[in-house]
Amino acid sequence: MANFPLDAALEGFAHEVNQPDAEINLARAALVMGRFEYPDLDVSGYLNKIDRLAESAGRVIQSAELPSLMLAQFLFDTLGFAGNARNYTDPRNSFLNEVLERRLGIPISLSVLFLEVAHRAGIHADGVGLPGHFIVRVVLDTGQAIYLDPFHGGAVLSEEDCRERVRAITDGKLPFNEAFLNPVSARYILVRMLNNLKNFYAAANDFYRASKVVERLLIVNPNDLTEVRNLGLLYGALGRHRQAVALLETYLQGRPDASDAAEVKKYISSISNAASRWN
Repeated sequence: MANFPLDAALEGFAHEVNQPDAEINLARAALVMGRFEYPDLDVSGYLNKIDRLAESAGRVIQSAELPSLMLAQFLFDTLGFAGNARNYTDPRNSFLNEVLERRLGIPISLSVLFLEVAHRAGIHADGVGLPGHFIVRVVLDTGQAIYLDPFHGGAVLSEEDCRERVRAITDGKLPFNEAFLNPVSARYILVRMLNNLKNFYAAANDFYRASKVVERLLIVNPNDLTEVRNLGLLYGALGRHRQAVALLETYLQGRPDASDAAEVKKYISSISNAASRWN
């Protein structure tokens, strides 16, 4: 639905995600996602780093009774990958290449690292998108599922621990739903990573980088009218008035009764007048 120009980096990301969920290469897509910030990023080189981590992990866990717990110990104790609680909103925490270089991340980026190493090492693991906190689920040989928290050193969580995390994060305002513990897709993970970045950049008033993130969100879901509006507002702030007007008009066409319709119409009028003065 959204119509905006695609540069080479955006086309590369579109190539990674415009395929069935099960065929998305999460590590590759997460790396390609970051090329708006790192234009010369060596995707193959970082994928090789993950491969080498998995090879090292394989030697460590091969005789372990619980390979997933040994993998967590290897990544978070031996190698020192850790949650960056001190500078949580640093955008670098959300880029997989930076996580590999700095060994710091936020819950979802550290979970992606764990998942990618685990898969290569033969461990069945999935991402779990709790509200406000991302963890991983590992299925043991017995069929039992356990939950690990990569942000907190791979700590093992029970289902009750997960419930308590949700209660704490939402101040008890969100009832726990068993569906919170369901595995999520690569597409879901990428969207959540992008949403984190969008929020970090917006909070810093970095409208240019925020617009690059929203462009990628619209590659994943072109029909997301909220992001169509967001991109229009960001383009407006960046002086790209014609593109902003086109996007905001698309938003209003799709949501004529939106609660912010009057405000958006007023904004369209103001930037249209501003654009006309430069013609």
